[in-house]
Amino acid sequence: MVVVDIDIIHGDHLVQPPAVLKPNDLAKFSDQLADLANENPDATAITLTPLNGSGVINIKTADNTRLVALENTKVLGNLDEASVRVLAQTYYAGTGKIESTTLIENNPPREIGARPLPLWRVDFDDAWGSTLYISPVTGALATRRHTLWRVFDFLWMLHIMDYDEREDINNAVLRSVSILAFLLVLSGIWYLYFRLNMKSWFRRGTK
Repeated sequence: MVVVDIDIIHGDHLVQPPAVLKPNDLAKFSDQLADLANENPDATAITLTPLNGSGVINIKTADNTRLVALENTKVLGNLDEASVRVLAQTYYAGTGKIESTTLIENNPPREIGARPLPLWRVDFDDAWGSTLYISPVTGALATRRHTLWRVFDFLWMLHIMDYDEREDINNAVLRSVSILAFLLVLSGIWYLYFRLNMKSWFRRGTK
């Protein structure tokens, strides 16, 4: 579990830094941003995000998140498969090609943890078995997974003995085994002490 660098396990090498909108581009849309801020007083955050070669405005409220086109402030629907495939290529730093895309709306794979659905799963045909999970609502990269991560996750499961969520390092199974191991050590110490005393007594008795 410690042979491979943890950054590789996390899949940092699979993604490239997100594009950043230039200050000149931001200045062009200052009026739109101001209007959106006035029209959405309940917004907790209004951010600009590069998407598919252009930019979108991400409006986040306490209840939901929605995308707005940067050019005309038109509300965008959830990203379709074609848009996600293009977006995935902008995130991906490898040389593989997209093998499949799947919209996950229920029964999520365990490897995405508690991340909210829906998510697009984009699989690449590279040597790493890379998978990107992308939000259809915001276009954000939720997480990335690959074969080494999955092997590490399996070994981590065995290590902490959490066979369900693989996150609880203080579960009942691990505590029970730890207690049994501690008792086994104590019994070994007692047995060693008993054996040494028996040998000493035997030697004294034969003199």
